[in-house]
Amino acid sequence: MPAAVGKNIFITGVSSGLGHALSTHYLAAGASVFGVSRRRPGDLCQHENFHYQTLDLRTIDAIEPTMAQLLAGQQSLDLAILNAGILGTFGDLSAAYLDDLMNTMQVNMWSNKVLLDAIFRQIAGVRQVVAISSGAAVNGNRGWSGYSLSKAALNMLVALYSHEQPKTHFCAFAPGVIDTAMQDYLCGLERGDKFPALSVLRGKRGTSDMPDAATAAPRLATAMARLPALVTSGDYADVRLLDL
Repeated sequence: MPAAVGKNIFITGVSSGLGHALSTHYLAAGASVFGVSRRRPGDLCQHENFHYQTLDLRTIDAIEPTMAQLLAGQQSLDLAILNAGILGTFGDLSAAYLDDLMNTMQVNMWSNKVLLDAIFRQIAGVRQVVAISSGAAVNGNRGWSGYSLSKAALNMLVALYSHEQPKTHFCAFAPGVIDTAMQDYLCGLERGDKFPALSVLRGKRGTSDMPDAATAAPRLATAMARLPALVTSGDYADVRLLDL
């Protein structure tokens, strides 16, 4: 019997990419999925165990009332996956516009603070929170700019909440390189030696080092289920470095 049967799982960014793939995986395993995204995922909304509300995480004031509607009557969550995020502008930090950096930080970090506050005000029991982080949060490679800053801040957000909510296991989780629309953009940028990380990504595309989201989802779901046994609550973990 699949491990997800009977579980209640909240996921942000369910309309595409990893959020959509994870939702599909958990629904197939018998879970109830509560999802938010800017665009309505028509295929998922046809499933009887999928519960959905449209939400743009840039609209901070809309988060709490939307969550109140989505989770009305819900007593517990087995897993909350804070997946939604944006790349922002790829390039040197010195050339970045402050407005763009602030927008990236709002979506990738501050919105998750508001989401967590809304969840813990409404739900009595939350077993596990996984915030989708990135290797960019820790490696400081040139070009990742506001994305790196926002994911590093997200890591610390997770660490702080782990002390405030000791009954919940928290992890900032890097899922590895996944072939999504973000890779379409990054791999299509002008070639050159200025940003070595782009050459690395191009070399991985089309190989097992960059699976598509549907291929990655089952392995990531298995890894997330094991995180409470593998890492201390509040820690950052990279799926590529876990002993699975």
